[in-house]
Amino acid sequence: MTADTGAPPRPSARDTWLPFIHGLRGVAALVVAIFHCYMTTPVTDHLARSVPSVLDGAINLGFLGVDLFFVISGFVISLTLYGKLATTGEWGRFFLRRQLRLDPPYWTAIILSIASALLINRLRPETQAPVPGFTDVVAHLFYLQDFLGIKPIVGIFWTLCLEIQFYLFFGAVVLLKDRTPISARTFAWMMLPLYLLSLACFWGLVPTLRGLFIPRWFEFFTGVVLFLRWRGLIGRTQLLAYLGSALLAMALRVPADNEITGVTTVTVVLIALMFLIAIEGDNMKRWLDNALFRYFGNISYSLYLMHAVIGIRVLKIVVRPQDSQPRVLLLYVAALLISILASDLTFRLVERPSMRLSHRLKWRQT
Repeated sequence: MTADTGAPPRPSARDTWLPFIHGLRGVAALVVAIFHCYMTTPVTDHLARSVPSVLDGAINLGFLGVDLFFVISGFVISLTLYGKLATTGEWGRFFLRRQLRLDPPYWTAIILSIASALLINRLRPETQAPVPGFTDVVAHLFYLQDFLGIKPIVGIFWTLCLEIQFYLFFGAVVLLKDRTPISARTFAWMMLPLYLLSLACFWGLVPTLRGLFIPRWFEFFTGVVLFLRWRGLIGRTQLLAYLGSALLAMALRVPADNEITGVTTVTVVLIALMFLIAIEGDNMKRWLDNALFRYFGNISYSLYLMHAVIGIRVLKIVVRPQDSQPRVLLLYVAALLISILASDLTFRLVERPSMRLSHRLKWRQT
């Protein structure tokens, strides 16, 4: 396939290390951790009135780090699959590689969550931390808890359920595409109706099944379209068609359950524009290329898991109604640091070995 006129410099097929993407992963995980440890614990009751309104508002928007994760995921999975899915065997190999990469840290978070609940109930029986039953655990192991209406063992697990569906569905789509002679441009146009359906579901205009990925598909596929642009396979017109449809939903002020729907849609567009600036300026390998962003990029998945399992639970236990604001602030910072330390250990002891294991499952030479 040839690059379109006006496309950014086409990267090499081996160009898979992108500091900008890696660093953004770390940013996304960190802002989500800051948000959750502040908003879902007693910390917010103590500090909300004394924190500057600008800072409080910024922290309150930390949930949007999840949307950044979804866009990044679409870009990275496209990068992973580019030119590799020639057979159903390769599709299965891809999914197995993803599970070898993601499951061990996820299982670790489940085990730690159950263990911490049992310990909390023993030390402070009045807390009554929920302990999942056998059926609940089995459902979580297969990422089925949302479909079955089972309360998540850890609140953030809903995003992982969607990620698994993204991988399965998009892998199948890429497999079908690679078996046909259609161009990337044609593929992008063909996928636009599903993007519009996703927006309609997200805005509550079209009903959907509980736990299904469709309402969040537009975020994931925004990353896919950005990848195609980065590779020089589609033009600005197609990219703008996707982003324009999201903005149109905002302009029409279609009904939604809450204002978060609008904020999320705008955020996805802004994230896409940020990516586009980096792509058009050939900055994907230059921006965020320093040791700090590399470090948080490395531990981003572990941090996403561990802040919810450890940081939030620590704060719910140690913060008391009579505590002073300085003490609560100190405990908040300490909980974040403990979460980062736990993430570092999880990355070294669990996540990195699982990454090495997944890499042993080689792609077939094509």
